[in-house]
Formats: sequence, C-alpha cells, structure tokens
Amino acid sequence: MDAKKELLEILGYYRYKIDNNLCTPEEIESANKLLQENLDVYGTVEDFAKFYNVSETQVRSAINRKLIDKPKRRVYYRFLSFLKVAPRTWRERLHTS
Repeated sequence: MDAKKELLEILGYYRYKIDNNLCTPEEIESANKLLQENLDVYGTVEDFAKFYNVSETQVRSAINRKLIDKPKRRVYYRFLSFLKVAPRTWRERLHTS
C-alpha cells in the first residue's frame, strides 16, 4: 500500500471514531498532541479559502488582523544546473575531504 492510501485510511479511521464518539479522551488528546507537535501542514490563502468555504479576501484579512507566522518560502534549483556554475574549488574540496 502506498503512503498516501495508508495515511488516508488511518485518518479515515480516526475520523470515523471521532464522528461516532468511539474515541477515548486519552486517544483524542494523544492524537491532538501528536499532530500539533509533530506535523507541519502548509497551505496557501487559496487552500484555506477553499477548505473553509470563504473568500481569499476573508482569509487574508484574518491573517493580517491576527499577524500569524511569516509564510514559509523555499526556492529550489536544479542541482545539475547549479553544478555547471559551481566554482571548481568547491567541487575539488569534496574529493579531498
């Protein structure tokens, strides 16, 4: 089973238990703590608007009003392209260490 299907099944089972009041308070607390402390889930303004069925303007207003963390941005470069411009001395150091 691939990771996506497995995760969906686990989350689906937890959702089933929560919806049907089958979780113990300890299970709910444990899952809540695990997710809050160990899972970073990111989304765009558009993602949040669609999830909550509100406008993007409303999401932006909520973010600006409550001043949440700065958005996480990362720029990726293709390694083989960078390899063409990396200084020769950097590459030589790799092979002498």
